[in-house]
Formats: sequence, C-alpha cells, structure tokens
Amino acid sequence: MVPTVAHMHGALVNPQPATEPPGMDLTRDEREVLGGSRGEIPRKLLLTMVRFGEAMDAERLVPVEGPGHLVIPESTPGVGARTEFLESLVEAGVRAALAFTADPATILNETLSDLTDEQRERLDRAYPMEVRYREALAKLGLRDAGGLTCTPWFEEVANRPSYGQIVAWAESSAVVYANSVIGARTHRNPGIIDLISNVVGKTPLAGLLTDEGRRANWLVEVEAAGPINGQVLGYLVGREVGDGIPWVTGLADMLEGGAHPASRKFLRDFGTNASVGGGVGLFHVEGVTVEAKRYGRRLIRDDARRLTIDREEIESAGASLTADPPLEALRPNKVLLGCPHLTYDQLCAWTNAVESELARAGRDRLAVETVFVAAPGVVSRFRAEHPGFATLALAGGHVGSFCLEAFMQDPILAPACVVTNSNKLRYYSRNVYMLDDDALLRVMVTGDTGAAAGASDGAGALSDGASGA
Repeated sequence: MVPTVAHMHGALVNPQPATEPPGMDLTRDEREVLGGSRGEIPRKLLLTMVRFGEAMDAERLVPVEGPGHLVIPESTPGVGARTEFLESLVEAGVRAALAFTADPATILNETLSDLTDEQRERLDRAYPMEVRYREALAKLGLRDAGGLTCTPWFEEVANRPSYGQIVAWAESSAVVYANSVIGARTHRNPGIIDLISNVVGKTPLAGLLTDEGRRANWLVEVEAAGPINGQVLGYLVGREVGDGIPWVTGLADMLEGGAHPASRKFLRDFGTNASVGGGVGLFHVEGVTVEAKRYGRRLIRDDARRLTIDREEIESAGASLTADPPLEALRPNKVLLGCPHLTYDQLCAWTNAVESELARAGRDRLAVETVFVAAPGVVSRFRAEHPGFATLALAGGHVGSFCLEAFMQDPILAPACVVTNSNKLRYYSRNVYMLDDDALLRVMVTGDTGAAAGASDGAGALSDGASGA
C-alpha cells in the first residue's frame, strides 16, 4: 500500500510544539506530522498548508472532500513546478487520496498543419522534461489524459463537485463556476498550493469555505433590458468589484431563473470574465444561482457597497474590448475558439454553422485556419457522434484539447494575428482580437474582416443556443 498524508484525523490538542508554533488549532495527527513522525517531505507539505492557512486567518484545516483540479499541467520553464520537486514527492511515497484533474497542456502533443519542422524542434528543446514531469504528476494522482481541461465539471470529464462539498481547486474560471453555479466550496488556490492541498488532503477553513465568507459585499444592480453579453458584463463587474463577492440583480428574467438554455453559458462567461477583470472567486445572481435561490438576500452583507450598471455602460465596456487597430486593417492567420474549453453543444453548433456558411459562400475550405479546443472527452464524443467532424477536418478546421492561453504565450508558436470570441484569451495574450460569433464565422469562411463587428452587448447568435454545461 502506498503511504499517503491525506485525510489525517485526530483530536485537538495543546500545547503547540516549540519548534514550529502554528497559529491554528491542529489535530494530534497534524502535530505529529509537523514533528516529523512521517518524514521530512510530509512535514514540509503540511507546514506549507498551515502557513497558507495562517495567512488566511484560518481557525483550522479541514479535509478535502472531493477530487482536486490543478492549474499548471506542464513543465513550462519559469512557470511550471520543477520536475525535481514533483519527483521528490513521488520518492517520498506521497499521493493525493483522490485522483485529480488539471488544466490542459500546451500544444506539445497536438498537430497543427502550419507548424514547421523548426518549430517542432524548438518545442522539443524548450520542454526537455515534459515526459518526466507528466509521469511524476500521474504518480501523484493525475487521473489520466482525459482529465486535462479547464472545464473539469463537464459531463464528459466527470469531476463535478456536489453542492457544499469542500474541494481544493485552482484555475480561475473553474473555481468561480464551482463556487457560484454548482455551490461547491473552494479557495482560489495558487498553483502548487493546489497540488499540496490535494496531496495533504487538507485545506484552510477560511474565506470562501465559510458561510460568512460567502456573503456578498457588493450589490450590483443591472438596469438594461434585452440580451446582455455575459463576458462584457462579467468583465465590467470584475473591474469594479476587484476580488469582492457581487450579488447581481436584474438578470433573472433574461435567464428565466436559470432555466433558459443558454443560462449556464452566460453564467460561465460572466464568472470567467469577472475573474479576469478583477479576481472574483464567487458571485450570486438573484433568482438564478443556487445559493441565491436557497438563502435569498440574507446573503448580502449589511455593509455591502452598491453598484448600478446600465445599458450605456455595458455598451461602452463592450466597445473597449474591440480590436485596435481597426478590424478592417487586420489580416488574421488563425481563429481560435475554446478559452475556456468548448462544450459538446458548442462544438456541434460551430460545425453546423461552418457547414452552412461554406455552402452559402460556395467554398469547400476555410479561408483562415480555425482551431476549436475542448476537453479530451468532449473531442472524443464529437468525433464519434457528430457527422460533420469529417467535413470540418476537410475544410481545414482543427479540433484539439490544448490550452489556447499557453499556445498564445509561447513565442515559438504564437501566430502574428489571431481573432477569437474569448475576452479571457484576448486579455492574457498579445496580438489577439475579439469579435462576436457572427463576425468570426465570416472571417474563418471568407477571411473578410471589413464587415466584422467588435464585442457586442448581445450574446451572439451561436452563443444563444450553446449549453454552458
């Protein structure tokens, strides 16, 4: 049996060891581990979690109840965890009690038609420890290659926490969705802390894990009739509230109390961009999200700050996300879709739209290379079930499972000019310009940016019918 340091229970005891005086109440087992009873590596891992909890003014550590999700899945030089660090954990015999998922890797294991031999050679030199890194991560508890996605809660991935369940997740868009839409409880864990928390099996009881820490400290009143772009509104709210917890009103009718087919996509877009614009890890939408329905306005703090957003402000925020230089001057050499990863319904909707637009334009090939990315399980299902997959491939469309952010941030790979419908990808990348779905469809089929519109205040024709899982 492989030894583990996960889920160490025991009674609370005092006094604290003089050598490592933590500021939290710790169990007997935790104190023994801090005293070195299970070796130096488990001691350091638990001490790291204790120090993390102290920084959050946590009362104690609590068990992680469900599988984790990690934010950094590859040995990116200067960013990813050092391979030697992971291997030292493996050698010490530690392993997460529950198999975790992780963000998608870079394009190392993918094939794009325009990658040159020189680029491939440079990639091999840039990531010399990738195989060792992935093997170590698997031995620590990475579930399998099918778990490499930024959307772990999708049905095809099967890492969806339950309501109220405590988990240790990282990846901003996944964290905010888990907290807000599912009603699970997780910190916005930093990279490496996410791994350590899942290996130790503990996380600090503080902040978003507590009832009080989940109450809204912002009351955001949206006064705008008609469809609203979730990305634009989320970005605007995040920009205003920072890392606060907003309670948002004025959306229940548009989202039909969460019953509208596109409501989950709207909530995912809103949360992702509230995190990008500020640092939001949890939001409540009145009459829509799970805790807002269950507890009502009792979740709003008495001292909550107020923010009113009208149609003009949403339109202005949308305009700020449009391309500069002017769109008609762009010459995009890639269209990238799937940041965060696409749902199965979105892949199908895009494929159907591409087929229709190609037929209308009298073309059999896309004018601009187009890349759709989704979780490996979503891609496998799409290949097996959708008849348009072969047509899409013949037309020059590529479907993969890598990370578009990592792709655009890699100087070996990044194209000169990209268009997308993702504000997150635009925000974190250079030479990426945002268009709405209809404009993107025209660009990928005809290459024409002259008539393309920027980020609109509407949801986009393709987005309206796509489930956000």
